[in-house]
Amino acid sequence: MWKENLYQPVEVLTRRRTKFPVDEHQHSFFEMVYVRSGSGSFYVKEDECKVQRTHYKSGALFLIPPDTVHRFTVDSPCEYVFIRFTEHYAADYLGRQIEQALYASLQQCAITLDKQDTATVRSMFGHIEREKSHMRRYSNFLLRQWLNSILVIVAARLMQGTSAGYLPTETGADKAMYLLQYIQQHIHQPELLKTKALCKTFNMASTYVGQYFKRHFQEDLQHYIIRNRLKTVENMLTNTTMSVKEIAASMGYTDSCYLVRTFRSCHKMSPLEFRKLRLRQKLA
Repeated sequence: MWKENLYQPVEVLTRRRTKFPVDEHQHSFFEMVYVRSGSGSFYVKEDECKVQRTHYKSGALFLIPPDTVHRFTVDSPCEYVFIRFTEHYAADYLGRQIEQALYASLQQCAITLDKQDTATVRSMFGHIEREKSHMRRYSNFLLRQWLNSILVIVAARLMQGTSAGYLPTETGADKAMYLLQYIQQHIHQPELLKTKALCKTFNMASTYVGQYFKRHFQEDLQHYIIRNRLKTVENMLTNTTMSVKEIAASMGYTDSCYLVRTFRSCHKMSPLEFRKLRLRQKLA
């Protein structure tokens, strides 16, 4: 059986289909599929005999985990947005708990959202499509921010459908996931991610917000913020021609020297050395 691989952390594809070009297949990566228009059926083969079938139409959302045998059929002409990301992308950018939550889609690849989240996801996919069709200097940065927000929403929905103990109540899950989504949306605005600002936004005591985050996501809050800010810098170094000074300004660092010191302490190399290394890897 054909198995497709992915050679970059994230790939965004938009496709129009009157017939799906491949039959049963699987991937070595996650694939999120948003149906912009049209209708058809989605099949997942759970074993040699059992097949899970879902009819879909405009607005349908699927999350297909790695190594899942599946196929799409088309009843009326369809427009799709495919977002593919590696197995460890979610852990790298959002934390291991989110990565684990996404694997819950093994039980049901079709994602059902409430009215508010459906509208939010539709809007974000619209932004992704428009940005993808007119790529600019900051496009890769924007695409990842929207993808990360979608993944947080989907993970929250999947967690509500499991017995995962780290998010004990629906209210707690909603608040914790909103905190995570807020951090992702403001990752380039460090003033909004300081403890005092987070406490004000989420109505928490300064001595509690860090404990709350660690209880839900098993990671220190400030370490998570620093790690994700540097991941965003990595992405900008790899996918843009922006100078280190421009990246530092866009990410809200006090100056480029501070960014270089922080980056070097984490990666044991400067941002420019990192960019050269990634370029060599691309050309290899």
